[in-house]
Parts: sequence; C-alpha cells; structure tokens
Amino acid sequence: MKRKLGWFGLGFAGAELAAAILPPLVCVPAAAFLALLAFWKRRRDVRIPLLGALCGLAWFALFTLIFVQPCRALAGQTVTCTAVVETDAEASYSDSRLRGTLRLTEIKPARLRVQCSSFPGESAGERFEASFALSSLPDNRYRLSRNSKGVYLQAEYLGSYRGLAASKAPLFALFRLRQRWSAVLRRWLPKRLDGMEAAMLLADKSHLEDAVQQAFRAAGVSHLLAVSGLHLALLCGLLGFGRRWRFYKPLILLRGAAALFYLLLTGAPVSVLRAGLVLAVALAGEFLLQPVDLLTSTGFAAVLMGLQNAYAPCDIGFQLSFCAVLGVQAAAALTEAERRAAAQGKSAALRLVCRLAEPVQVAALASLATLPVLVAHGMSTSLVGIVCNVLVVWMLQPALQMGILLLIFSAVPFLLPLVNLTGLKKR
Repeated sequence: MKRKLGWFGLGFAGAELAAAILPPLVCVPAAAFLALLAFWKRRRDVRIPLLGALCGLAWFALFTLIFVQPCRALAGQTVTCTAVVETDAEASYSDSRLRGTLRLTEIKPARLRVQCSSFPGESAGERFEASFALSSLPDNRYRLSRNSKGVYLQAEYLGSYRGLAASKAPLFALFRLRQRWSAVLRRWLPKRLDGMEAAMLLADKSHLEDAVQQAFRAAGVSHLLAVSGLHLALLCGLLGFGRRWRFYKPLILLRGAAALFYLLLTGAPVSVLRAGLVLAVALAGEFLLQPVDLLTSTGFAAVLMGLQNAYAPCDIGFQLSFCAVLGVQAAAALTEAERRAAAQGKSAALRLVCRLAEPVQVAALASLATLPVLVAHGMSTSLVGIVCNVLVVWMLQPALQMGILLLIFSAVPFLLPLVNLTGLKKR
C-alpha cells in the first residue's frame, strides 16, 4: 500500500471520532473486532488503517483516563482560584460581562479550561481571583466541539472578585496585535469591506455584518471568511520564489517562520493548525530535497493533533479540513489521468478542456467530500456552491495581498500616501 502513514492517520482520527460519539461499552467489542480483522486479513494494505484505528481507540481510552477524568471529577465542587480570560471571550448579555473560556490555575489539575456564560471582564488576557461552581457540560451539540478545544467542564461565577495583573503570555500579545491590525484595516477600507478583510486575513469576525455572513453562507463560500489552510497556503506562497537561488534554503526557513507567526496570530484554529503541520512536513522535505505527499502529510498531522487531544477530530473544522484534502487528492488523481490521456491523444483541444476542467473538478470533489460532514451537522449545501467557488476563490489571494500591503504601508510613515492605492475608502 502506498501512503501508509496517510491511511494510518485517517484510521487513527476516525477511531477517535467514533470513540467520542459512541458509548464506551460499544468501543470494547469494536476494538476486538478490529483486532480480529487486522490479524485475520493477510493483506498488509488492509492492516494499516485497522492498526491505525486500534491505536486511536487505545490512545482515546488512555487520554480519557489520564487527562479527562481528573477534570470531570471536579464537577459539583466550588473552587476559589485564579482565572485567565482566553481569546475566545465575547460580550455577554450583561454590562461589563464576558462569556467564553476561562483557564483556571492554582487548582488540580492545573490549567483547567472551563466554559463560563457570564463573568466580569473587558478583554482577553485579564486575570482575576474569584469563586466558581463547577459542573459537567450539558449533553448538547456543543459538547464535543468544546471537548475538542480541551474544555470538559462549565463554571458558574459566584463572586469574590479580586482583580490581578493582566497575563503577559505571548498568546495575548499576539491577540492584541491582531486587534490593532484589524482596527487599521477598518480605518482604511470601506465599511462593507473592512469586516470581510479582517475576517479573511486576521480571523477577526467581531465586526463582520450578519448580512455578509448570510450572503456568503447562501452562496456556499462561507469558508472564505474563516481562516483555513487555503489562506495559509496562499500567504506562504508569496515566499515560494527563488528555487534556483543560492539562498533558497534560508528562504524555506523564512517561510516556516512566517507560517508559524501567522498560525499563532490567528489563534491556531484547527484547520490552520492542520495546514501548518502539513506545510512543516512539506518544508522539511523541500529543505532535505525529498518528495512530499499531501495525503501522507495529512495523516501525519492527524496523528499529531489526535495525540495532543483525543477529541480533536470532533471539531467540525477538523472534519471539513481533512475531508476537503481527500477531495483535492481525488481531483489531483483525476487530473493526472486526464493529462495522460490527453498526451496520448496529442490533441491541443483536449488539453485545453482538461486545463479548464481542473478548477471545476477540484471544487466539485472537495464539495462532495465535505458533504457528509455538512449533512451530519445539519448544515445545508447546494450545487450553487461549486459554481461560486470556481468564480470567487481566485479572488482570495489578491484580497489577502492587498490587505498585507495596506498594513505595511500604514505602518511606515513615508509610505502612508500609498495607503490610498490599497485602501478603497473614499475621502
């Protein structure tokens, strides 16, 4: 079997997802059945995904026992500890209140992450001491998504507030930098475009109008507003020049540093984290002059993310991202077969048709691959999305490039007159 690591990783992630959804007692006979198939089947290519699934089930059980159960054992307790406001905090329904994720410290297990619907605060990175009542997460459609982010409990703020110095962690420094850059984009771009550019470039959707989100969702291109692997690939592609230069390897390191910075700047969403790991493998292969396979790199990323958090495959971004990669891989195989057929036929018209059909095939197969995930989560899709993807996706790269130029020009005083070349706001 080719791409052994890719199939192993997909089996690993699929088993973790199944273990998170199914009752624990079902996983035991499922593991026994997989072990029986793995040793009964003589073909090695069948054993690889089965062994991946067995490893996924084993790691899920171990992860739950070591990391999850000690957290869930705190349900029903009242604790007084230090809380740090995470970057997903947003305004609550009460004045001077936030809702989102809190990281609780000075308790065991340390660095416990909880979901809290209302607590005093103004921005991410704030630290305060207070009392909280801990309880289990409600068994609704958001539970697995929160588990995938390392949140296993919810907390109710009880009072005893005492403000502390804000956290100086690099995570919050980058978050504040992202907010400043978002403000720059909103200053120089028209009102209907500023929220879109901030969302696509900086993952800041706080100023994105509901009508715009609804329009993108109806057109089937809402993924363009969420920073994903596509955005990371387009931005790092700006530094993909100079393959014949003497200093090409330092450029590879520069691309890796730029990808890491962008990953941290956007808050490391699952799709970008997956793309970052795949890009890291690709850059390592390019640095060592070794060929890199997308499916193998994706399987490697699935294993790493599953080891970091066994609930990671429960995130819809994880599922859509990996399914889209499978669709793109299928489109690449189909395109390669069409090119070989066109080369044998020696027809210029056939080669032109294959070239024009390539973006349509990529959009169609990627959409079909993600269709089961969308249906499973109760989301809608249509054939219109395929057409819109073909017509709109190519605009993403120049939009990101113009946003980067706008940030650069606005940061350098003597380049400020050039801001009007990238910003479209009427004065």
